[in-house]
Amino acid sequence: MRTAAVLLLLCLFAFAGSGRGGARAAAVWAEGVRETAAVEVDPAWRFASPRLRDAYVALQTWKQQAIFSDPKNLTGNWVGPGVCSYTGVFCAPVPSSGELAVAGVDLNHGDIAGYLPSELGLLCDLALLHLNSNRFCGLVPDTFRRLVLLHELDLSNNRFVGAFPTVVLDLPSLRFLDLRFNDFEGGVPRELFDRPFDAIFLNHNRLRFQLPDNFGNSPVSVIVLANNHFGGCLPASLGNMSDTLNEILLINNGLSSCLPPEVGMLREVTVFDVSFNALAGPLPPEVAGMQKVEQLDIAHNLLSGTVPEAKHCRFHFPLPHPSPPVWKSQRSSPSQKYVVIVVRGLPVLD
Repeated sequence: MRTAAVLLLLCLFAFAGSGRGGARAAAVWAEGVRETAAVEVDPAWRFASPRLRDAYVALQTWKQQAIFSDPKNLTGNWVGPGVCSYTGVFCAPVPSSGELAVAGVDLNHGDIAGYLPSELGLLCDLALLHLNSNRFCGLVPDTFRRLVLLHELDLSNNRFVGAFPTVVLDLPSLRFLDLRFNDFEGGVPRELFDRPFDAIFLNHNRLRFQLPDNFGNSPVSVIVLANNHFGGCLPASLGNMSDTLNEILLINNGLSSCLPPEVGMLREVTVFDVSFNALAGPLPPEVAGMQKVEQLDIAHNLLSGTVPEAKHCRFHFPLPHPSPPVWKSQRSSPSQKYVVIVVRGLPVLD
């Protein structure tokens, strides 16, 4: 498990503000869940805080009713009121009161089969939820909107289905969203790109939509949307990401039209990969403005013409004959920067 990442997020949680809107409505909802929950709580048990009692109800509902297979027995010690000692569960004090609360759940690589019950919304102090590489299926519950302190949500490499989980757009603290390698389908709300995410991973799903004109509003440093079905073109607003974007991967998305000249404004980008699409026309000379690019992959498109030169780059041109998939250069001195540019399958003309 990513222990270091978990501890880092717990530190962030410890200094996070605990105020939240709609507190009365949230309390009413939580009370209703407590009253209807099938999990019994021994009246003799004493919890360090009401939050931990709610966490017990949430985690026991998950274990008893929504987990069908746990081959590594990660939830084997999920017994009794000491939820802070459960495997994969991390607690921290709430800044406003000092009460202990569950701040993180990390069950990565557990191979657990099941689904996410609505009672997980009781974990309202959760800062991170890492569930990658399991066999969770079904839908992401709407009660996740109660997780207003959630900073990282990693549901990658599972079997979730249905439409894009719009509940993530209601999470004001969310910065890291990883939904890759699932079976989400349909469109993606344009509002996603107006949210203050730092990283978005949606690759390898069944999503179908065109990149909206507000795509460039996103302040992400990393965005990976590969292997979906987008179509359309890259919006010119991409240039608005010049100060924040480090890596963008749009491989095999059905993109068409041309590369907009605004790509040259991406001065912080190190990886730009639009391979296996249907992009056409010339490679814009503004590409030379990508000052920090280390890998520029435009292979398997319909681009033509010349590749612009740049003082800070040395380009390599793998021609369409049997060869390794990526051609790498050798650095002759620390002051020289060589860029890997893959153009296999393109009619590069001098």
